[in-house]
Amino acid sequence: MVYHMRRSLAIYIVVAIVVVAVAATVLWFYQAQSAPSAPAPQTQSTTAQVSGTLTVLVPTGDPTLMPYIQLAANEFMKKYPNVKVIIEPVPFGQMVQTALTALQNKNPDPSLIIFYPSQASTLGPYLADLRPYFNSGLFNKSDIPMSALVSVVMVSRNGTITKIFGVPFQMVFGYVLVYRKSIFDNATLQAEFKQEYGFDLNPLTWSSWNQLIDAAEFLQSKHVAKYALLFPDGLQQAIFNGFITVFYTYALNDSCVGIPADVAKGAVPTQGYWAYFRYTANGAINITVGCPSFLQALRTYKKLVQFQPPITVQAMEYDQLRDLFLTGDYAMVAAWTSFIPIYNNASISKVAGDIAIAPLPGGRNPYGTGLAPTFIGINPYAKNPDLAAQFIAFLISPEMYKLGAEKVGFVPATISGIEAASQVPSMSWLRPFVPLLKAGANVTDIQRLTLVNRVTNFFTDLRPYFINQVANYLRGQQDAETTQLNIYNTWLNIMKVS
Repeated sequence: MVYHMRRSLAIYIVVAIVVVAVAATVLWFYQAQSAPSAPAPQTQSTTAQVSGTLTVLVPTGDPTLMPYIQLAANEFMKKYPNVKVIIEPVPFGQMVQTALTALQNKNPDPSLIIFYPSQASTLGPYLADLRPYFNSGLFNKSDIPMSALVSVVMVSRNGTITKIFGVPFQMVFGYVLVYRKSIFDNATLQAEFKQEYGFDLNPLTWSSWNQLIDAAEFLQSKHVAKYALLFPDGLQQAIFNGFITVFYTYALNDSCVGIPADVAKGAVPTQGYWAYFRYTANGAINITVGCPSFLQALRTYKKLVQFQPPITVQAMEYDQLRDLFLTGDYAMVAAWTSFIPIYNNASISKVAGDIAIAPLPGGRNPYGTGLAPTFIGINPYAKNPDLAAQFIAFLISPEMYKLGAEKVGFVPATISGIEAASQVPSMSWLRPFVPLLKAGANVTDIQRLTLVNRVTNFFTDLRPYFINQVANYLRGQQDAETTQLNIYNTWLNIMKVS
């Protein structure tokens, strides 16, 4: 289903996130000589010369992803009549195994595989090295935010880039706090809240998770909505994503985790899974799950999910975060920006035109909100990998991105794409993100930021155990200390490093 924005978003975003533009840019631009030789680019091929069949594996669930891929496939086939693009939808929970089976068996299909940051380290060893297409100019490396590439870059211990196995093509900012303007703009509630708590009922001014929790408690007590806050705690993936949002904000001030100094100055790289791992002085890998900030984050996380139905009744996964806020039963939701078109679609949403956005945990401390790009990679056994690369180049072109923004509310992952999409009236909320994607700190510890990519069973083994243990804690079956210890010891025992 294609979702259209029915009215322009009246969203005022004051996001102080500074996105990391990894200073390993030097590595990116100048280590090209270590990459394989570039294939002959097909950008000059005539329409008649371009032919073949491509199969694209696409995870379902995202309200704009599938419509955009289908739109791009149709436009690509119009441009190249001798090409056939086949879309192969797959449920999120089956995506990794479906892709792995094909790659490990060296099947030629699917030609292209779409995946997320949490799945990158599992699929990376099997996907094609895309450096030749960057080096040939088919993919414009200067147009891609460097921070978005962290999840798909392989780096040796001496800092050399050895592989790039994906291209970010969809940018999702999250989690962000989406809240009801009609509730938060109520002058009576604002005055009463300020008198009782001493700070404003305005998420753009908050600086801590405690302030978010205080506001949720206040709104729950006033019965302004059935529930004050909807926060991710789903058993498939949402616990994993929701918790890292909280953990990272505490880890910034924890020397045990050791966030690189230039990152800690205010730059948030692509999804914070990398913060779970760090090198020791002797080159071994340490797991930061055992650090004090992890325990702090666990306790705060449990407080954040108390305002919704308990996990034993309804775990809040991707679908619930997307669909339940539409009902008007919630005052706030921690959501991905990819949900905005649905939230603001008057034909299905009771909150359309009544939403505003703030970073998490608040505008004065926005570091719980980061980048979560969607990637596309090439099957090295595909019958025509060059044609697959040409489709990716088409997918990330400014012209295609603008059409995607107009037709389905799609958010691009390139700088020029964001600029083009932000000119579409219904996507004007993107404009504040353009300078943020262009900005960046000089990040020097690229080995740290890409270390998680070497943990080959991160998604298949470490993630499900983590989710199970945190779910047990949320159910009240074990305390925070036991949860931390179980995850730490088990991860140490089962972790596989390439």
